[in-house]
Amino acid sequence: KTTLSLTVKLLCSIEIYKHNKEERIARTWGTTAPGLPYVEEAIASSGNWLIGGDLEVLKPIKYNDGLDNYRLSPKQLREEFDRRKADAVFAFQLRNPVHNGHALLMNDTRQRLLDMGYKNPILLLHPLGGFTKVDDVPLDVRMEQHSKVLEDGVLDPETTIVAIFPS
Repeated sequence: KTTLSLTVKLLCSIEIYKHNKEERIARTWGTTAPGLPYVEEAIASSGNWLIGGDLEVLKPIKYNDGLDNYRLSPKQLREEFDRRKADAVFAFQLRNPVHNGHALLMNDTRQRLLDMGYKNPILLLHPLGGFTKVDDVPLDVRMEQHSKVLEDGVLDPETTIVAIFPS
């Protein structure tokens, strides 16, 4: 098997920090009690240093799974908000299909924003596209369901942007 390596991003103005895992866990979950989800596999077993800096995107990552058109960068999202002339943006992030309670909450939020005087609040429906629980509905199935929710008018396609959050 041949692996192709491409540089797609550059990290500039690099800063290195000591990874205070216990503090990070406590600030994220409010406790350091054992058995917290995600902690052992992602934080406790990770390295002792964190690296950060300015990220320069040379080329967007493509998954070639039929969903790349839903993977919008922050810049692309801002451009879409501007194109739709949004005067408010509200977001709903989820890792499972939209159900009636979700739809009621999203539609009620939009109505409240309209009642507050906003003229064109836009919903960012932001399904998680990375790490989810093993028993969660797969991303491609969720995206199909989100499309159907828009097609059926449960959510307004003119005031809803669906973009995968790359968790």
